[in-house]
Amino acid sequence: MIAGALIVWASQAVGAPVCIENHSSDALFLVVDDLAGHRQGRVVTSGDRLCLDVPADRARAMVGVFSDQDAVEGCSRLSRPGQTERLIAFAEFDNCRWAPTPRGMKRGMGGG
Repeated sequence: MIAGALIVWASQAVGAPVCIENHSSDALFLVVDDLAGHRQGRVVTSGDRLCLDVPADRARAMVGVFSDQDAVEGCSRLSRPGQTERLIAFAEFDNCRWAPTPRGMKRGMGGG
């Protein structure tokens, strides 16, 4: 019984990935941040994705898109563990186009 409890605890601690897919025509620098100190970023070509496993105790994460890794301005979007955000078109200054994503409304969180 204790071993089973440990397995459940370990699987809950891992959480779920947050992913961002590049459906634009450009190779862009994508970032996934779990908002708890873990971040991953790299150049992602059209049709590819970047994912980061987010701890189970995190309700949100952030994805970001930049023209390159030295860019200051880009686009960002809140996401949830288990969610894939799909970038349709990149435009600097938070003016990107994203594919619709199911976002069940929760108190204190907007959909969108």
